[in-house]
Amino acid sequence: MKKLLIGLFVLSVVLLSSTYFVGEMVENETQKMFAKKQQQGFSSKLISYDKQFLKATAISQVTVTLEGETPIVVTVTSSIKHYPFKALIKNKISLADPELAEKVQNYFASENWVSSREEINLLGQLTGQLNVLAGSYKSETEQFATKALQLDYQVNLHDYSGLVNLNWAGLDAQTSDGDFSVDSVQLRSNFNLFSAGNEYDYFTEIGKIVIQQESAQSQLQGLELRGSSRSGEQTDTIDSSNEWKISSYQIANGTEKVFTNNHIKLDIKGLYSPALNLLSSGSGDQQEVGKALTELMAHGAQLTLSKLSSQTPWGAVDGYLTITLQQGATLSEVVVNPFMLLDYVSGNGNLFLPEALLEEPTLSESLKMGLMTGFLKQQDQKLSLETQFEQGELTVNGRVIPL
Repeated sequence: MKKLLIGLFVLSVVLLSSTYFVGEMVENETQKMFAKKQQQGFSSKLISYDKQFLKATAISQVTVTLEGETPIVVTVTSSIKHYPFKALIKNKISLADPELAEKVQNYFASENWVSSREEINLLGQLTGQLNVLAGSYKSETEQFATKALQLDYQVNLHDYSGLVNLNWAGLDAQTSDGDFSVDSVQLRSNFNLFSAGNEYDYFTEIGKIVIQQESAQSQLQGLELRGSSRSGEQTDTIDSSNEWKISSYQIANGTEKVFTNNHIKLDIKGLYSPALNLLSSGSGDQQEVGKALTELMAHGAQLTLSKLSSQTPWGAVDGYLTITLQQGATLSEVVVNPFMLLDYVSGNGNLFLPEALLEEPTLSESLKMGLMTGFLKQQDQKLSLETQFEQGELTVNGRVIPL
């Protein structure tokens, strides 16, 4: 009996200590989160944090500022429950502007149009889910409806790495300028905010996009967007890769044209990350922007368009391009004399077009002029353009072009 009582006592101490530790951890992580550097156009602050042993209440405020628009202020009231090995958080999200809040509630036909819950465990792993209801708006001249959205996320609070999974059923809009609809959007992304260059991967799938304007309609089906960003081989550089695929792109304007197997892949290597971060922060300081552009040019980079292809109504289109900006280019010299940039740029590329495009009225004249001047070559039922550029010398289809 004595051993049982001792065991129960030890277990109680462990559970109580663990509960206390969870409460301390959640408060510390909350304070750290709001102490982080704010982004341009987005700011947040912790208004209050009232912690008790088994629960806590945090009130925070998020402000989103868009250029030329009144800032949107959102208040988040977080009800936190402490357990021995985790904390459960339920967030109540509300708009500070009463007039805007009323409009949003009318749009979603509910006061509880958004819900958010999170969980933090003892290992510092945060999981959460955000849900937004379907909503609609209708007037005499336009209609707009958004479908339900769900966002799931996981974050490691030690290094702020994690993943995001978004599922959105889409939207429908009818306006005086035309109609627009999006069906089935899915986004998956991995990120590491504390890594050099904020490393990430993303993959997005969109079922269909339809754009209707008067008698013309465009329809895209089976969109896939994929990309990544990593630290480069050189110190303080970033390598990024982006790939876009569209299984079918259809244009209907009197006659119907369908483009299939559309594919673009673009890689950029060696971008100087400190300068890129400054530009992406949205800083309005012209001196800092100029300094960032100068550093980007001085460090150089390489751009490779490794895939540019489409099966068009006239035949296959295929292309490739690589451009290298060598180190040492000076922005001040290029601004004074843009031709100075040619001494630092090298590259090559090719483009193959179907011969049937010569019969297309909107392109025929330009393509025939290209054949006459030698910029295009006609062979094997294709029109081709092959270029090389090195140290200020441009070669097109084997012929040197004076610059």
